Amino acid sequence: MPMLKPHLEVNVGGMFASKSTALLAQGKRHLLAGHKVLFIKPDIDNRYSEDEIVTHDGEKVEAIKLDTKAGIMGLDKFIKLHEADVLLFDEVQFFELAIVTDIQFFLELGKAVYVSGLDMDYKGEPFNVTAYLMAIADKVNKLQAVCSECGDDSYITAKTSGTSARVELGSKDIYKPLCRSCNYKLQGVSE
Repeated sequence: MPMLKPHLEVNVGGMFASKSTALLAQGKRHLLAGHKVLFIKPDIDNRYSEDEIVTHDGEKVEAIKLDTKAGIMGLDKFIKLHEADVLLFDEVQFFELAIVTDIQFFLELGKAVYVSGLDMDYKGEPFNVTAYLMAIADKVNKLQAVCSECGDDSYITAKTSGTSARVELGSKDIYKPLCRSCNYKLQGVSE
């Protein structure tokens, strides 16, 4: 088995852009190469499963849950994380900024790290964790969904119902992908 080089790859974009699907594919490639792979999800993401990463299309993989507010160090799951060659984090935007330091620690240990997450909220404001990880990444994959109004590439995930909370778990019941032009129309902004 070839030696892994430490690297950080970030999959970003709005909802429905296949970020989790890309993450699962990245993990499967490493499994085929014989690497020890560990999928990780934030404990608050229970939309489809408590202990799996599940794509909007229903593809799934077993994952460990981590507390979004606590750092990785000192956790009972630290041994599993330390033993893995490849760490894959889904919905990274839900974690506190301390996750960046934890990820840097694992990179220093020679691990390959992949993360997927929203780059910005429904108001178009960047998520700090994702922005920071993009800045230090070896590679960034900006993925786009299809605008639900016109079929162009999406720019943002618009909130169509629910509350005004920045973080509100949901799917197509609350959110829809829109291109910049269709988002302006929804917001009542003239181009």
